[in-house]
Amino acid sequence: MNIKTRFAPSPTGSIHIGNIRTALYSWLFARKQGGKFLLRIEDSNLQRSVHDAVKFVVSGMNWLSLDWDEGPYFQTDRFARYNSVINYMIQHNMAYKCYCSSERLELLRLNQIKKGEKPKYDGYCRFKSTAINYNSCVNSYVVRFCNPQKGVVIFHDQIRGTITFSNKELDDLIIRRSDGSPTYNFCVVVDDMDMQITHVIRGEEHINNTPRQINILKALKAPIPTYAHVSMILDHERKKLSKRREALGIMKYRDDGFLPEAILNYLVKLGWSYGNQEIFSIEQMKKYFDFSGISKSPSIFNFEKLLWLNHYYINHLPIDYVASHLSWHMRQQRISTKNGPQLTDIIKLFSKRSRTLKEIADNCHYFYIDFNIFENKVAKDYLKPIAIMPLKYLKIKFSNIVHWTPETIKSVIIEAVNELNVSMDQIGMPLRVALTGTDRSPTLSRIIHAIGKSRVLERINQAVRYISTRCIQYTSK
Repeated sequence: MNIKTRFAPSPTGSIHIGNIRTALYSWLFARKQGGKFLLRIEDSNLQRSVHDAVKFVVSGMNWLSLDWDEGPYFQTDRFARYNSVINYMIQHNMAYKCYCSSERLELLRLNQIKKGEKPKYDGYCRFKSTAINYNSCVNSYVVRFCNPQKGVVIFHDQIRGTITFSNKELDDLIIRRSDGSPTYNFCVVVDDMDMQITHVIRGEEHINNTPRQINILKALKAPIPTYAHVSMILDHERKKLSKRREALGIMKYRDDGFLPEAILNYLVKLGWSYGNQEIFSIEQMKKYFDFSGISKSPSIFNFEKLLWLNHYYINHLPIDYVASHLSWHMRQQRISTKNGPQLTDIIKLFSKRSRTLKEIADNCHYFYIDFNIFENKVAKDYLKPIAIMPLKYLKIKFSNIVHWTPETIKSVIIEAVNELNVSMDQIGMPLRVALTGTDRSPTLSRIIHAIGKSRVLERINQAVRYISTRCIQYTSK
């Protein structure tokens, strides 16, 4: 068998975590089996489709390197094909025109509910010969599929086992609306048939659609794909993901500083397991992934676990690769890295203390952008008159360094502490604030080295001027 899977999102907005997990599982299965993976945009519902949503889908897939072998196909490009099949089905009594008004259908639904019955279409236009006279003056109609009235639909779900539906529970679903547009369930069937999809991996919310689609496939004498329905993802309160962080579009995770490898590793484990292994390379995912490892139970989204994984990959992926992603964040913040250390050096400084690339970008501005020390709390706390003498002393010492290395810089600081008979905090904190504008940073000697000698000397001068100006202002009051 030539394996073929598909990812078929509806363009109703950004693709989120649940969508991408389904895409990943489909992609991994195809890649492991040496098959093909295609991308299909299910945009048949024109009223729900969102402008630019396709761009979000494509950009998200590209960012995660989930490449496709065919597509993207668009259902809106295939309406002629759908209508051709529908006309064929009408001609061969597989489908029929239904002229029932919305008023009749609503009354039918209310009566069925009143009787304690499951609301469904009663087949009026399929079976009543009087429908011909009833329809004679009506122009608007839908097309319904002649669903079998007896028997059952049985399929073996690769995750959930054997699932059975009685055909009596299924009504004659609409396959073409009154405006002439085909419906989702019908388009999916024709697409899977024409594109020779062998395995359909999708969310459990589609389980009820499956028997309807199988019946249409059988009517068309088309092969039935193998189905696998993945359980939903819940938040930490075991509720369906809301429109908070967890359910945001996948590109928001890129914007927040996550690496693609962290997202994919997290998602593959969000409902699938392989022993006790937690860290998976892409090649390992393709090698080990199978349906038997997928759980039937809902998965719980744990944002802290995702952050942990992202921190791991920041520190374990090739540093040049991590730097290429960090470069994107620097550009987003309009920071030019030409006048400062290499981004690989920045990553070495911040990787152990940062869980996202955005954290690194947010905290490394002072390496590239000169600043004025404003009237902020940090400056007021540490840039006091008592700091002038140690800062001037350090400036002289730094200016005399011939070999500008973290080791020599550290030696000079220790020497200053001993010669001035002060604590490391008394000399280190004013120096840190003077050079970075903050009271938190990586190891002082390493950031001094990365900032560069000329900038260090100028920023110490700036700090001394700031303290002196404050003293004058305070004295004059």
